[in-house]
Amino acid sequence: MIHSYSLDKRVIPIGLVASLTHAMEQAGYAPEAVLAETGLTSEDLVQQDQRVSYRQRIQQIENALKLVNDPVFWLRLPANVSISDFGLLGYAMMSSATLEKAVQIAVKYHKMAGAMFELSIAEEGDEAVLRLDHLLAGGEINRFVVEDLFRGITPLIEILLGKPFKPTKISLNYRPAAPVHEYEQAFGCDVQFEQPYCEYRVDAKLLSEPLAEADSSTAESCENACRQLLTQMEIEADLVSRICHMLLSTPGEFPRLEAIADRLSIGTRTLRRRLKTLGTSYQKILDDVKKQLAMEYLHTTTLSVQEISDLLGYSEVTNFRRAFVKWSNISPYQYRKTTT
Repeated sequence: MIHSYSLDKRVIPIGLVASLTHAMEQAGYAPEAVLAETGLTSEDLVQQDQRVSYRQRIQQIENALKLVNDPVFWLRLPANVSISDFGLLGYAMMSSATLEKAVQIAVKYHKMAGAMFELSIAEEGDEAVLRLDHLLAGGEINRFVVEDLFRGITPLIEILLGKPFKPTKISLNYRPAAPVHEYEQAFGCDVQFEQPYCEYRVDAKLLSEPLAEADSSTAESCENACRQLLTQMEIEADLVSRICHMLLSTPGEFPRLEAIADRLSIGTRTLRRRLKTLGTSYQKILDDVKKQLAMEYLHTTTLSVQEISDLLGYSEVTNFRRAFVKWSNISPYQYRKTTT
């Protein structure tokens, strides 16, 4: 199990979670099943300013993959994309002078859109290459993230240019899970597998193309707003990470909110208010940490449920059992049996 408080940074726009949940619901899967073990409900999906953690997003994708059990199901879905899907970043791209400037904006501020990877752009001969590096997850989740991104880039560029567009080639660093022609049909170009990197290639000449909705004043104001928002996101995400780190560094000795605020050198009310703006609270963070520690102990140690309950600060083991069932829909004993 990945055990890093960096996964608890709340930087994923709730819209991404809502979009996948809606697509799954359209395919006949209940939202509750898609959101299982994420700590989210359908009511949370309408809070447009909320951001969720990498861990919650990864759990949602895991749920969707298990429910569908078809690695190319996603390739067959229509790639419905609009500028509003990307929020402020989308409008900054749309108002850019050229496609090259729009791509540069995307590369610089892609974390605003909840990216679970690093993105770079380079020119190789007559092609411009968008490359993904340092993907946060692996395996099937990695496959989903890459293919979901690459399917969405083509209609996005069509919107920016105001005309039909196809990439020249797509490279993927894994083996195909279906006949190659299914991928080529979905992406509209040649697709090569087992390559060193995941790359999306376009004709380099397109970079100099003017955009249909270019507006220099709008572009400047949108980029400034992107810069400020990204800075604020990093500050806010760091706040949650620091709290998680404090809790993980002393398991079994979970301090009260007042003590955490004192260690952060901010007022208790200020801390509570700042966490609320992030769509979370100290209690939610504490519950998340306890949940991860409980699963870690059950999966990797021989500690009894009573001992784990004591380590997590529960006065009664029945309270721990009740909390664990609420987190995972199964008992601690059942969880240990299915993961060992």
